[in-house]
Amino acid sequence: MKKRTIYWWVPLFIGCLIYTSFRTDYFIYNKLLGNLYTPLTSADTFLERVIIFSLPGGLWAMSYSTLIFHIRKDKTFRTIIWSLIIPIIGVFSEIGQFYFLIPGTFDVIDLIMYIVASSLVIRFIL
Repeated sequence: MKKRTIYWWVPLFIGCLIYTSFRTDYFIYNKLLGNLYTPLTSADTFLERVIIFSLPGGLWAMSYSTLIFHIRKDKTFRTIIWSLIIPIIGVFSEIGQFYFLIPGTFDVIDLIMYIVASSLVIRFIL
């Protein structure tokens, strides 16, 4: 199990890399100081929009789930519940956005990314 869970930082790094490379208009320092960084490209196709806007959230949820298994070093039901906290919060936040309870834009792809990412971690760990 240790070989699989030590790489929790890989999805975190990739998600951060995508976010910082393509979504620079969301950085607070760009809003305060002007455009210090410009995005590498704009999202023109469906696949580009999925990669730029939805994939980082799924990767961060995957990183969290993997990190919990790495910290706890067991495969109990309690660890599975702890590893699903952030993906569940992500799913509920998307549902809240759909019903206008939480500010933001509902995206079914974000919802799918949270579910798939956490499912993959649990599938590979267990």
